[in-house]
Amino acid sequence: MFDFLGRLTTTHAWKVCAAWALVALLLGLVAPAWDTRAHDDDIHFLPADCDSVRGFRLLEQAFPQDVYASRVIFTFERPDRPLDENDFALADRLVAELRQLQREEPDLQIGSVHSHRDPFIGRRLVSADGQCTLLKVSLGTPYQAVKTRHTVDRIEARLRQRLAEAGPDAPRLLATGPAGAGRDLTRASSEGLHATTVATVALVVIVLLLVYRAPLLALVPLVTIVLSAWVALKVLALMTLVPGVYLVNISKVFAIVLLYGAGTDYCLFLISRYREELVGGASGAAALGRSVRAVGGALTASAATVVCGLGLMGCAEFAKIRCAGPAIGLSLAVVLLASLTLTPALLHLLGPIVFWPRSGPGPVRGTGADLWERISRQVLARPVTIWGAAVLLLLPLAVLGARLRPDHRPIGQLSPSSDSIKGLEVIQRHFTAGETGPVTVLLAADTDWNSPAGRHLVAQLSRGLAGLANVAEVRSLTQPLGQPIASCPPAGPGARSGVLGGLLKLAPGDLAAAVREQAGRKARDFYVAALPADAAGRPRYVTRLDVVFATDPFDARSLATLELIQIYLREELPRTRLVSGVQAECYGFTVEMRDLAAVTERDRQRINGLVLAGVLVILWAVVRRPWLAVYLLVSVLFSYYATLGAVALFGQAFLGTPLNEVEWRVPFFLFTILVAVGEDYNILLMKRVLQERRRCGSEQGMARALARTGSTISACGLIMAGTFATLMLSGLGTLVQIGFALAFGVLLDTFVVRPLLVPAFTVAVWRAAGVSRPVERAAGVSRPVEASRDTTGPLTQPAGPAAGQLGKRPAA
Repeated sequence: MFDFLGRLTTTHAWKVCAAWALVALLLGLVAPAWDTRAHDDDIHFLPADCDSVRGFRLLEQAFPQDVYASRVIFTFERPDRPLDENDFALADRLVAELRQLQREEPDLQIGSVHSHRDPFIGRRLVSADGQCTLLKVSLGTPYQAVKTRHTVDRIEARLRQRLAEAGPDAPRLLATGPAGAGRDLTRASSEGLHATTVATVALVVIVLLLVYRAPLLALVPLVTIVLSAWVALKVLALMTLVPGVYLVNISKVFAIVLLYGAGTDYCLFLISRYREELVGGASGAAALGRSVRAVGGALTASAATVVCGLGLMGCAEFAKIRCAGPAIGLSLAVVLLASLTLTPALLHLLGPIVFWPRSGPGPVRGTGADLWERISRQVLARPVTIWGAAVLLLLPLAVLGARLRPDHRPIGQLSPSSDSIKGLEVIQRHFTAGETGPVTVLLAADTDWNSPAGRHLVAQLSRGLAGLANVAEVRSLTQPLGQPIASCPPAGPGARSGVLGGLLKLAPGDLAAAVREQAGRKARDFYVAALPADAAGRPRYVTRLDVVFATDPFDARSLATLELIQIYLREELPRTRLVSGVQAECYGFTVEMRDLAAVTERDRQRINGLVLAGVLVILWAVVRRPWLAVYLLVSVLFSYYATLGAVALFGQAFLGTPLNEVEWRVPFFLFTILVAVGEDYNILLMKRVLQERRRCGSEQGMARALARTGSTISACGLIMAGTFATLMLSGLGTLVQIGFALAFGVLLDTFVVRPLLVPAFTVAVWRAAGVSRPVERAAGVSRPVEASRDTTGPLTQPAGPAAGQLGKRPAA
């Protein structure tokens, strides 16, 4: 196949370039815009048997008017004094503005708006100190969707316009809640994508210019990478038209960084081989053909480890991961194809002028060759000592990394200066933190919940749930304000809608009964619903209980309280004889976060096992030695845990994260990418080792392979690490941690695992098995091994001269 590609790119270079340009043009015309096809709704990506999905379906059937995919909460606060009558009047005008925006722009999907004037929860939206009131706005889009960002920005712009009209002394307004946090996350991700893309392109340009010192030669891989990355991303956008294929916005960030880093590596290997062939005396067309044939197999094998790792993510339960991994793997295959076709075609068309201002390719051997010769001699002279020292150096980091636990709190990614975090701090100062996202308990039964038996059970459950640890309040049919209607206290400061409790205490008996009846009717309309009759004609009735936690929905203590609620319901409902056949479901952001944590942890364990098995098969096929394939896998796995330990130290020192926690996406993506990329470099080294070993013995072959591949693989590792490091320019804590982790891990594999741990262990095993001798005796000389001009590393057939023939042109 690679012979065919070599002939195709030299005999039909114009056609190859035109084909890539035509494909890019057509995809640009027909592929949908990425943002219009990206999905970020976690609830629809979770498996159908998750608690949050079942709860959402029941809520959707029973209370469709109250179903919302996310909610933004606006804090309206005076930090120094209570809100006065004018402030509450201004809050009323803001609510009217929201309702007007809801009518004018239905595409924003603004749902219900709750304020201090609501008959039931209104009094709960004013703080006890009177310094803050809340505006809750339900939205029909998921909290991290691009549409949600646009909606929240639009709402906030209208509200701030009204605040500006009120003068500089108006209360402070902040957008928080799940949708407010989602808006900040999406904004930071978008800004990070732009910064990462610019930095990645700039880095690649600078590196290529420094490596080649020829503008046109640097332009060839840049054009290849930019064009193939464009094609790959358009292909992914086009794939979203297939039912069941989804993409998320963060996938675009990973795709760009990985494509630019890997594409640069592929082009670097090919061009290095091309220069070597020219220096050896081959003509331009023949040199290109030999180059494609020589590096094609090795590049394909090394890329296969990354594609395999990403492709196996398609076995995940969580649909976001199931679609994102194979999609990025497919895009990497596109870049590999471009590197083996478009790059040689461009080199052929440009001819010798590509090396301008030089007249030719110049010497291939660089200053790094001597360094890698010295390293190879030291490794072979003291393999056990070097191996032990490297392991002991990394062991503390590996132990720390193995003890980390994943953190699933989405707001942990945000900067403390973001509006949603500051708004959450306002709520925690003046309100119960759980007001930002109560857990809704849904109860379905054949009995009408408004019957005496149903009301009695609701009251019993409300009291029981309120007695659980970390539960601040329970609102239900029998206590819509958090306590029985008859005992409702007077309203808080400024909460005109909360005068119900005061009227009940002051009104005569008949009037109080009428007020209670009116309140009960409102409560029934809000808390009870009837489902359509089933096939047997039996109706089903649903009621809900809103449980407000003392902690915010994403806090670890909220997760523990959710477990208590579900245990209580499982044990209490079967005991009651008041209402039979009760189905209980829970819904809310805490439930969704718990389900997401459980599903992703199962996915992580499953995919990690599959990736290890898949990469092991590839290694076995390449090196044909089971013990060596297993060790190569173990060495990279060791570096993975050491990298996690370094991430923990980095996060504590620079991001303020706990030492024993890491954002869940970091180990998930780090394992797949780092294991695959690490084995990528190991494959490039070991293929050359085995080739050289056949010609000049075990240790001589190891020394020559390490010296010959050192400069090129190290350059590729630096390029890959640099592109990953651009993720740290993002404002998201997750991308900062992932960027650091991938950069550190790649450097660790490039400068510790590949040149030290792998050669030292391999030589030690060979010596123990009696198949190897010291390098000087094996070579039959008393001087160090001399390195040839071959710096390309990955060869599919013998390409270098045998010992004693260094300096001659390698055979094709």
